[in-house]
Amino acid sequence: MKSFPATVVLLLFGLLKAALAEWGCPEPEDVLPCECTMNTLTYLECRHVDDPEVLRTVFQKSANYEYNEVHLEYSSLQYLPHDMFEAVQVNELHLLNVTLNQLFDSPPEALDQLNTLLLKNTRTLRGNIWELLKPLKSLESLMIYTDTVKKLGKDFSENAPKGLQRLTFEDTQTKKLEPGVFKEFPNLNMISINANKLEHLQRDILPVPWYGKTLHFNHNKLSEIPDDMFTQMPNLTTLGLNFNQIAAIPESAFYGTDNLENLLIDGNPIKCDCRLRWIYLYPQVYLRGKCESPKKLHGKELRDVTLSDFVC
Repeated sequence: MKSFPATVVLLLFGLLKAALAEWGCPEPEDVLPCECTMNTLTYLECRHVDDPEVLRTVFQKSANYEYNEVHLEYSSLQYLPHDMFEAVQVNELHLLNVTLNQLFDSPPEALDQLNTLLLKNTRTLRGNIWELLKPLKSLESLMIYTDTVKKLGKDFSENAPKGLQRLTFEDTQTKKLEPGVFKEFPNLNMISINANKLEHLQRDILPVPWYGKTLHFNHNKLSEIPDDMFTQMPNLTTLGLNFNQIAAIPESAFYGTDNLENLLIDGNPIKCDCRLRWIYLYPQVYLRGKCESPKKLHGKELRDVTLSDFVC
């Protein structure tokens, strides 16, 4: 007998699960202390939860329903029980102002349909155990705000779901991106690492070539751009480097990056001399930033500087 590929089996299981899902919300008393609301989509909001068993009970009584978004807010508990998701399909999971020992008690195999995970001002006391995210095969967006992720390296790249398309780390105390950290994510289209402590970037954090469209490294501590940093990124359209300590941007950093539309360098001590003349060879690029020096150009918008101003 011919066996079906594992991916086909997972797809059929997901379709069956969705087809059997109940429409709308369970009875209000069944999901207390949470609240379910439905407009065109179904949302479950839970606040002030301090016991994992409360969540497990709510989800048991929600069996066969589908929640487009589940929000857990202003809560403190040990973990999210992995098995509470077994009878309920969840598409997005949002945690706001939550304290946990760790995100899940063990890897949540039943969350294979989750496409968005957002953690905002959420502390995991044992740190980020990326292995817990490995079963999230459908995850496309991972967004972490105001937590502690001091570095991203091998542990992240080996365990984070490979179908990720959008990745955000904001105000996460991130200081280091290790070589190869984003190379194993072929669908990654947007990376945003803002309001952090990055002092250095290097080209080998991403594959060569890289086909993503958006990079943001705003509000970091970058002072130099490597000569090859954004080379061979043919689809890159938006680059955000606002509010760093960058004085010069080498032309060689953009070889093979022909579709750039937005170069955002506000809040940097940009030296507007002959080394920056190359920017005017790309009139299609929207440029935002101001000259710090020389004195005669101090405070002038880059888009208002003429080619003859760029002298050494």
